[in-house]
Amino acid sequence: MRNHKPAIPIANLYYLLAYAWNHYVPGEETDLATEGFDNIHDLLASVLCRGIRRLAVCGLDKHYSENVEQAARLRGRVLLADSYRRLTHRSGTMICEFDELSIDTLPNRILKTTVDQLLTVPFVHKKIRPDIRHAQRLLQGITPIAVNPRAFCKVQLHRNNRHYRLLLHICRLLHESLLPGEETGHSRFRDILTDETRMPQLFEKFVFNFAEMHLKNTKVSSERMRWVDATTDENVLSVLPTMLTDVTLESPSRKTILDCKFYKEALVARKEKLRFHSAHLYQLNAYLQNKAKQSGWEQVNGILLYPAVDHHCDYRFRLLGHDAQVRSVDLDKPWSQIEEQLTSILGAST
Repeated sequence: MRNHKPAIPIANLYYLLAYAWNHYVPGEETDLATEGFDNIHDLLASVLCRGIRRLAVCGLDKHYSENVEQAARLRGRVLLADSYRRLTHRSGTMICEFDELSIDTLPNRILKTTVDQLLTVPFVHKKIRPDIRHAQRLLQGITPIAVNPRAFCKVQLHRNNRHYRLLLHICRLLHESLLPGEETGHSRFRDILTDETRMPQLFEKFVFNFAEMHLKNTKVSSERMRWVDATTDENVLSVLPTMLTDVTLESPSRKTILDCKFYKEALVARKEKLRFHSAHLYQLNAYLQNKAKQSGWEQVNGILLYPAVDHHCDYRFRLLGHDAQVRSVDLDKPWSQIEEQLTSILGAST
């Protein structure tokens, strides 16, 4: 979103994120709309605390950690050489090496570090702070760590801890948005909605996963296309820009390329007239012209999809022999209307 903070209801932002993170369950967080959150960070902090409470009830993630201990009670493998070298046997103890089941895992460390840091942010709403402190107590015995992108990449999710996925996404978004204070020494939050890298990615993933969940008999993919009839020179092909679709929809009745654009407006003012973003239209046209060369895709159609607040966009036209649309999904509407609208846009295209 360029130089604009949309008045998107906070609950809708949660649903958008939940879809983008492939964690949306209808009705799971229906009480969010009535909570009265003032910003997305308070909402994320609240969802994180709720998730930690559920984890504590169901059982926190655990793993076996290797421990070495000098003790009178033998357990695991006795390290005889080390014990006699240190003369521990004279005091009736031996050095033992053993594996112990521990909650001090990397996912739990990330959760612990995140709730610790949330308590240092002065403008996290006071009504949420008791929940954060309670979550902190539930994670006692877990070691805080330096959280960075590499820490998240090291997390290994599997069948037994896959329920951590949403919470780790929340932690990552919070940490990426947390900035050191320049004057007070306290941390502050970057406005997520003005993040020109993060929000376009989230909007694209939201639409992609929404299509996968709601469209029947439709193949949903993101497709890397080749330039047709451009050149056979590999040196030239290697420097041509990559054509990677946001969403490609393929059904028995119709085929669609959908390009998602997280911009303030679908139209821009030029010489006192409203016009389409030329670069967006050129990009969609390049996708259509190249994909149409593939057998079975001769009648492919295209959609430019924008988020909208306080306005609506619905343009349909022909673009060099292909049906094309410039549409908006109105994120300031009740969520049920957003689902209906987006299903209509995607369903009509397939």
